[in-house]
Amino acid sequence: MKQDSSNPPQFSAEQAKKILGSAEGKQLVALLNRDGGQQLRQAAEALRRGDMAQAQALMQPLTQDREAAELLKKINGR
Repeated sequence: MKQDSSNPPQFSAEQAKKILGSAEGKQLVALLNRDGGQQLRQAAEALRRGDMAQAQALMQPLTQDREAAELLKKINGR
């Protein structure tokens, strides 16, 4: 499913908890923390400022990672 960057997907805290608690979610979090979580923290800060473009730019390398892409496909398929 293609998302409009001006309208990010909405999900509940319960849904996020379920995803992050899954095997794929845990693997994805491990990938996000490879650099000590610095890039993830910067993306989160950009989101707090309302700068979706910056957050997406910071997360772009992850979306190009083969392992991360496979995990995201599995998570999105649920």
